Amino acid sequence: MILHIESSTQVCSVALSEKGKLVKHLEINSHEFVHGEQLTLLIDALFEAINGSIKDLSAVSVAIGPGSYTGLRIGLATAKGIAFGLKVPIMGISSLQSLIYLAKQQYLDSYFIAAFDAKRNEVYMRMESDNEILLYDQPVDLNDFDFTWPNHCVLVGDGNLKVAQTLKNAKFMLDSTCTPSALGQIQLAWDRWSCNSFDNIYELCPNYTKPCFIAERINKNS
Repeated sequence: MILHIESSTQVCSVALSEKGKLVKHLEINSHEFVHGEQLTLLIDALFEAINGSIKDLSAVSVAIGPGSYTGLRIGLATAKGIAFGLKVPIMGISSLQSLIYLAKQQYLDSYFIAAFDAKRNEVYMRMESDNEILLYDQPVDLNDFDFTWPNHCVLVGDGNLKVAQTLKNAKFMLDSTCTPSALGQIQLAWDRWSCNSFDNIYELCPNYTKPCFIAERINKNS
């Protein structure tokens, strides 16, 4: 079995799959980030629900971003700990890629945009057609975003409304129900498992796509 972990947004989601088929899925969609308190508990509940053992795992896949800095670190640290302890392969999966994969299962449209809110007027964005990646995961400043979309497209992710306001002469559908989930990793991870495409556990790190800036506390007496 493969364990899938998604923690790039406020959704805390885990799933188990066997040969590309869902075995069990659990998730918490909260207005707060609960990954630190709930992720390992969800994983325990996952195995308890199927009367299984974590020792049954043959691999782990995990969302590597873009997304929440803290959520990604928690998810990746958990995945690495499990993979290292069990000596099984690990696979990092793009959070935006797995979200678009879920959208493609629901719509027949040819174009998809996944966007996570990156604060201010920025989003983390990925664009795909049916069979081509048009824009790889990257931060986009919507103040400079000038893209005329000629075809109907589906916009997903919590930054989709911000993107929609910048599209010109475009027909699009906003879907706020398609949210990041470990379910989106199942087929992507199985495809990689099938061709032995694994990541180096020591080198795998979150894809923040932009630096994490930490404000310094100013000493007013200095």
